[in-house]
Amino acid sequence: MTSTTMTTSTLPSPPTSLTRPRAGIGAAYGRFWRRMPRELAYLALTTVIGLVSLAALRGSFSSAIGVLVFAAVFVVTRYLGLFELRRQRWTGMPDIPAPQWTPPFRGKSFFRVLGDVFGNPHSWLYYLHSGILNPVLAVITTAIWLPWMVVSLAFATTPIWASTSPYGPGATLTLNHAGLVHVTGWTPAEVLIVALGGGVDPVRAAWLIAGLCALGLGMIAAFPFVTRGLTWAHWGLGRLLLARFRSEQLGAEVERVGAAQRAAVAAEDNALRRLERDIHDGPQQRLLRLQMELAAAERRLGPDAGAAAQSIEEARTLAQEALDELRALSQGFAPPLLQDRGLEAALEALARRSAVPLEADIRLTEPVPSPIERSAYFVAAELTSNAIKHAAARRIRLTVTTDPAPTSGGSAALRIVVLDDGVGGAAPVPQHGLAGAAERLAGLGGDLRIVSPAGGPTSVTATIPLPRG
Repeated sequence: MTSTTMTTSTLPSPPTSLTRPRAGIGAAYGRFWRRMPRELAYLALTTVIGLVSLAALRGSFSSAIGVLVFAAVFVVTRYLGLFELRRQRWTGMPDIPAPQWTPPFRGKSFFRVLGDVFGNPHSWLYYLHSGILNPVLAVITTAIWLPWMVVSLAFATTPIWASTSPYGPGATLTLNHAGLVHVTGWTPAEVLIVALGGGVDPVRAAWLIAGLCALGLGMIAAFPFVTRGLTWAHWGLGRLLLARFRSEQLGAEVERVGAAQRAAVAAEDNALRRLERDIHDGPQQRLLRLQMELAAAERRLGPDAGAAAQSIEEARTLAQEALDELRALSQGFAPPLLQDRGLEAALEALARRSAVPLEADIRLTEPVPSPIERSAYFVAAELTSNAIKHAAARRIRLTVTTDPAPTSGGSAALRIVVLDDGVGGAAPVPQHGLAGAAERLAGLGGDLRIVSPAGGPTSVTATIPLPRG
């Protein structure tokens, strides 16, 4: 029996998306600034939409055709709400699942349209949001971000505008015929000093200019936090009124679980069919030939002992080939080593049996249940086998890790990454390895991501959520 050793070859580093260093304070602050233009554009457009909505709402109560205007606003607010959800996603806010709307007019009678529109509670919530509350909130947020932006820019540019007098030399205070004070010959900073009761003092004017400039720069530095907070306020109102109901979410989750179960059944069926075909085309044919050779050896054993010995030798060769092929096929099932010593030992044994140098890096810091261990072994075997058969890879790296739960209410995940230096261009094909692995992962609530540009390298990442402890 030949023995193989695990090769520790050095492969190219995995894609950077797999290992993300923790960002510092400066990088986090930079992300606030990068998102600020989108948030500012969102707030500005929200102001316009809010003012138009308030004008339409006022017209629906004050005009003679107010009922028609109200009905139009009632329908339009549905689309305004959906547009609001898209705009919030565009700013990078968390996704809000929208309710399942039916077309309001297509193929329906007039009274059916009235029943569907006015009888749907989401229609009233969307009207409350886009027709009343969000426009009012838009006025409030505009009264915050617009003055903040104007004042901060004005203060930051104080050294420019406050050090120049547009009136020429001299300084006079006169009263016009209306009794109002008219100032000429003073800079704006000097006017502020006088307003504060300090008289005309150049030193105090310089300190005032510097202070206002520093305040303006500080307000500019804090402006991304202002836009983020105001955007979150609109998001919170949308989450309260525009999201689908919990019962609808539960229905969608039930549908997703049903689809996952159907995908799991389909994956198992395809795997069994593929195994049946492989056994029929490979070991079964060899065993039939083995029977025929042994029968021929039986007939020749008496008169022609030399020919019989040759037939028996061929039969032994065929038996060894059939045994090797059955062992290769058995890798699709959970090996005894997996049950005895766990996933890490089974994957290391898989790496040692590989026909291509395979580096295995297994780091399991979270407990993995036995059913998930079997599925993970099958997925890892399928991905490495696919790289050997179809990628023309010379080196393969198998990385298996457990990622802790991102939040206290989340779940940990088992991550399997197979990286090869083959020809690239990998894609799931129905009834083949990658598609079968994707179906099995779907049955477990996981997913499969393939990055395989032409020319390689190919990175295939399988993620399996682990049950909460």
